[in-house]
Amino acid sequence: MHDDSHSPDCSCCLDHTRAHQGVLDTLELMAGHPEASEDEIVQQLQERGYSAIAAEKLNAFVPSALAWIVLKRLGVEHLPNHFIALDEAGEEVRIPVSSQHYFTAALTLAYNTFENGWSEVLPRATYKVVADRSAEMDAANKVLNAGESLQGTTLGALHLLRLSASEVLA
Repeated sequence: MHDDSHSPDCSCCLDHTRAHQGVLDTLELMAGHPEASEDEIVQQLQERGYSAIAAEKLNAFVPSALAWIVLKRLGVEHLPNHFIALDEAGEEVRIPVSSQHYFTAALTLAYNTFENGWSEVLPRATYKVVADRSAEMDAANKVLNAGESLQGTTLGALHLLRLSASEVLA
C-alpha cells in the first residue's frame, strides 16, 4: 500500500500494473526518440511523472530485460540473478534481479512477445531499438561481429553506474 511517506514508485509500493505502465512508457519514449541520450530519456520519464530514481531504473532495466531474451535465443546459457551497484563506501552490492519490479515487468513482456509474437504494444522495430540500447546487446554484438558464438556463454551481472545501491533498493 502507498502512503504519503513513500514515492508511489518506490520498491515497496510499486505493483505490477504500475511497473508494466512504466515499461510501456519507456518503450514508447525510446522507440520514439532512438537518438536520445540516457539523460534525455530520464528527463522525459520525469516529465511524465516518474521520480528521478524510477526514471533511472526504467532507463537501465527495460533495454536490459529485452536483451536478455534475445541473448538466451542466441545461445547464452546462464543469466545473472543479480545486478551490481555501489554503496556509499564504493563497495559492490549484489541486488537480486527478482527485487526489481521494472526489470521483471519488462522481462515478462519480452518473454511473452517471443512466445506469442510481435504486437501493437511491442512491435519488432521497437524491440530492436530498445534492446540495442543495452550494455548486454552491445557486448554481444561485439562478440558476434568478431565471428564468435554466444553458445554456452554466461552473461555477467549488469553494473548500474548511474544509481547507487541505496537508490536501487529504495
